[in-house]
This record gives sequence, C-alpha cells and structure tokens, in this order.
Amino acid sequence: MKRFVYPLAFLALNAHAASAEVELSGFIDMSFFSDDGDKSLSLDQLELNIASDVGDGISVRADLNALSGDVVLEQAYIAYNTGTGWGLTAGKFLSCTGWEAAEPTGMYQYSYSATLVYGGYQHGVAASYSSDAFGLYGPVVASVWNGDDTDYDNLGIEAQLTLTPVRGLTAKAALAWEDGFEHATQDEPFDRTLVNIWAAYEAGPLTVAAELNGLRNWEDGDGLLYEEGGGLLAMVHYGLSDKVGVTARVSGMVLRDDAIEQDYEVSEFTIAPNYALADNWGLVAELKMLSEGDADAVAQIALESLLTF
Repeated sequence: MKRFVYPLAFLALNAHAASAEVELSGFIDMSFFSDDGDKSLSLDQLELNIASDVGDGISVRADLNALSGDVVLEQAYIAYNTGTGWGLTAGKFLSCTGWEAAEPTGMYQYSYSATLVYGGYQHGVAASYSSDAFGLYGPVVASVWNGDDTDYDNLGIEAQLTLTPVRGLTAKAALAWEDGFEHATQDEPFDRTLVNIWAAYEAGPLTVAAELNGLRNWEDGDGLLYEEGGGLLAMVHYGLSDKVGVTARVSGMVLRDDAIEQDYEVSEFTIAPNYALADNWGLVAELKMLSEGDADAVAQIALESLLTF
C-alpha cells in the first residue's frame, strides 16, 4: 500500500501547486461476503482519480486503482469538447455499453447482474455528439472486452444512440463488435457481437431501469462457446428517506448452440437495502439468490462499506 500512497501523495501535492484546476477524488470500498457459506473480508478497491480542465475545451483524466495489493492504471484519456456538441476522446476509457456502472460508486447494490456482458476499459479513440434530445457516440478500439489489448490488427468498434425524450427518462441502444477471437472448437478466428439496450426513469426517490442484451459467440463460465444468447435485467430503487433506500433486481442470461446438447442458463434475484452514515459514507447490505443450470439456488450475502472523497 505504501508503494501506492506515497507516489500519489507526491503527485497530488505537485499537481495542486502547478494548477488550481486539478481535481482529486476517489473512494475506498470494503466488504464482507458470504458465498454459500464461504466467507471473506477484504479491502476491495482503493481508487484515486485525477482530473483537470486545461482550457480551450480540453480536459484530461487518470484513474489509479489498488486492487489486492496491485496498483493499476484503470483509465487515462484526453477529451476535447468543441462547444458545439461535438467531442473527441483519445486514450484508455470505459466502454459505453451497459446499465450497471463499472465502479461501486455508481451501483445501486453490491453485486453485478447475471447478464454482465458489457465492454470494459478500452484503448482507442472516440467521437461523440450530444444535444438536449439525443446523443451519438462511436469509438474505434483495440479491444472491446480486453483492457490489456493494444493490438490494432483486430479492431473493435462500438456505436451508441442516447435518447432523452422526456424529463427523467433516458434510453440507450448500443452495438459492440470485435473480430479475431479464437476457441478450441473453431478452426478459424471469429467475431463477437453485443447488442445492448436499456432505459431508466427517475422521479424523486424512485429509479426504475430495464435492460436487454443480445449476444453472438459468447462463452459460459466453463469456457464453452455458444453461437447465440440473450440476457435481461429489471431493477427498482426507492429512497425511503434521505438516509435509507432499498433496491430490488432480477436478471438472467441464456446461451444456446445447436452443437451443444443443453443451453446454459443463469439467473439471480437480489434485494439490497442501503444506509447513509454520512454524505460521503454509505453501507449496503445485500442478499442474492443465484441459480445456474439445474443446480439449486445459492445464497450470497454481502455487507459493503463505501467511502468517497
């Protein structure tokens, strides 16, 4: 941890001395987790984010993570906003696909859904356009799903349309495609496709969201390759007060292939109350019932502490 904290503290002090525009933020995420009786207690993630507006529509950001003792550069990019709705981004940045957030600070519960098929952090360039009614986004990346891949021989692409037709309602439709995948069952490299559609409505203390995923050439947890598949998610969050809220979520995924004798199915139901100890410190308790194939449902229990700064 010292190897992580000391250099960042030095960087932070010098950054503030160099420019008042530098912003530091981050979070500390800890949890207790029980998976069908197997228990663990851990510091899940320590993240420090460094961002700066350098003027003329240009901004930069870098996110550093400490995960299980390893320090990684999660993302780092340069963004340019023309002031007319158009924008450019270059570096390593997060995929546009998916309703659920990549960071715990954007989650309504502790765990991810059973249809977690989103793209990850990507090396590439992206163009965007946004207005009050809609937005367009399109990156070209080295890999949609592998954040360590910098090989541009097999490119990945994404395209997303965002609609905000009425106040409180946001809908997004995205396509992600990448070529050059290999598998023991395939003689030639093949491509992978994800179609991701979600919509969310927020009104006061209520948030409701639904998501659909369409998949082609996807692997299950045992590494079997399926020709096609689909997933769904539905969730509702309600704030009972300024300090107390509760989230309920159901999700599932099915993969199919004529060459495989049986389908792969996974589903879950989650309920997660949360409590705000302070403006920047919250607790999330979660009970999840996870079902995979014909096996009995497994209970997963979690208690998460999330402090932002």
